[in-house]
Amino acid sequence: MSSIYVVLISALVFTAVGLSGAEEADPGIGGSKEAYSVEITNASWVEEWVEISNLGEAAQDLTGWTLKDEQEHAYAFPEGFVIEPGARVMVHTDVGNDTATDLYWNMGNPIWNNAGDVATLMDDEENVVSQYPEPQDDQSDLEDA
Repeated sequence: MSSIYVVLISALVFTAVGLSGAEEADPGIGGSKEAYSVEITNASWVEEWVEISNLGEAAQDLTGWTLKDEQEHAYAFPEGFVIEPGARVMVHTDVGNDTATDLYWNMGNPIWNNAGDVATLMDDEENVVSQYPEPQDDQSDLEDA
């Protein structure tokens, strides 16, 4: 009879340890934003640039990432572009030669709305990583009450 208890207790312990390990295995399940330390830190709609900074301690490969405006104009980061820890890169709408600190969209016309726009940085799986300005809760319901 005692061997049955040992087997049952062992199974319970194994199950509890297995569940605990599974919970720790994927901390980013709640959303992708927490997984990245890269974010849009500034923008000039008039001068047509967006600043993206790596606020973390590890380099981040931006291959496959995109930067979009509200009208869905999309800039695709160059293959193999890496932003180092503590570094920033300016994405310019106009024409130029890419460097480690300046990337050029090479658009013929301005795309950012001078009166205000929203820049959205998305990872290679099209998860929203950062928006500028940060979205605010809709206050219209509160004002109508």
